[in-house]
Amino acid sequence: MKALQNLTNTEKARLLYDLFPAEIPLFLEDLTKVCEDLKERKEAYIKEWDCGLITFEYWFSIAENTADILKRHTFNMKKSSRVFSDQLFFMHNSLFVNDRIVKYADRKSKNEKFKTAVNLLYQP
Repeated sequence: MKALQNLTNTEKARLLYDLFPAEIPLFLEDLTKVCEDLKERKEAYIKEWDCGLITFEYWFSIAENTADILKRHTFNMKKSSRVFSDQLFFMHNSLFVNDRIVKYADRKSKNEKFKTAVNLLYQP
């Protein structure tokens, strides 16, 4: 196994899935809701956006791309760590999905070990 600092986003996601397969459908459901909320309340988010590194338009485009992936692959993502990690944690999508998995673990997950694993994998 690689050292933690040498794992790619895809490898981290696959490892997290393999360790906590029951948590992944809950995360996917939350991720879908976040994508829908961004679309429904787009104007409100534009007014409140204060992230200087990324424009809201760019963030929104990544969220829309993530929503499209979820529509096409959620069924298979629930069954396969490879599909989950390859589809969501690759390229620019990983910016959005990494942020969302950290927030999901922090705010919604009730599994303390999952929270610890997410912090270990995704927090600097």
